Amino acid sequence: MSPTYLLIDQGNSRLKIALATDEQLYPTRLYPEPPSSEQILELIRSNQLPAAPLHAIYSSVGKKEAPWLDAIKSICQLFVTLDAETSLPLAEIQYDRQSLGVDRIASVVGVAQLTSAPALIVDIGTAITYDLLLPNRRYMGGNISPGPELRLQALHDYTARLPRIPWSGIQMQQELWQQELGEQTDQAIWLGVARSIVHEIDSYIESLRKHYPSLEVWITGGYAVDFVKWLKYPTFVETNLVERGLRDILRYQVVRSYDS
Repeated sequence: MSPTYLLIDQGNSRLKIALATDEQLYPTRLYPEPPSSEQILELIRSNQLPAAPLHAIYSSVGKKEAPWLDAIKSICQLFVTLDAETSLPLAEIQYDRQSLGVDRIASVVGVAQLTSAPALIVDIGTAITYDLLLPNRRYMGGNISPGPELRLQALHDYTARLPRIPWSGIQMQQELWQQELGEQTDQAIWLGVARSIVHEIDSYIESLRKHYPSLEVWITGGYAVDFVKWLKYPTFVETNLVERGLRDILRYQVVRSYDS
């Protein structure tokens, strides 16, 4: 029987928790407050999964540990905090592990399980990250730029009169995507941000394809679906890449614990 994996992802603004087995990833849940061990066990029971053995991994872009995790640790056979010292199922890492975001490395590991081709992983969230994975599980580094909301906020904060345009408020007007230029200030701001991100992503793809003609592009993150159909090049959309990667890193740790 496959063990149950508990995947805890603390992002910049959201706590996400998912369950998984060797065969399946279960839907990710958002938590406004950290759950108790009883809530975790109830979640496991509701999905008809075994409560033992239970293995967990914690990934956080901020705090590495939090007091509420102690209760979770008490019900786990193995608990892993993903950090710069965690062993990874990658053959090569061309990046300073001390400064590499755990969400980025989780997405890279997730893609490494899905393809053996050169891959550009684009995560469109609070920030936009670009990471290059080459065959034989070689991670070659990447770049970071502001995400949609950060760009909109910066235009408001660092100018005298530009309004704060919410991404979610205007994105529903899909006809705006058809316009090259805005006809009023709010449209000009939104189109300027939206099109700059599209052109930025297309530019990375075009540049890397010159070196890696068989390059695959994997898009993830909370804003992925907003952009993918406007890109020039075909892409794979996998919104749970981080969870998939966390599962694979945790599974790798479990095997290592059995071998030691």
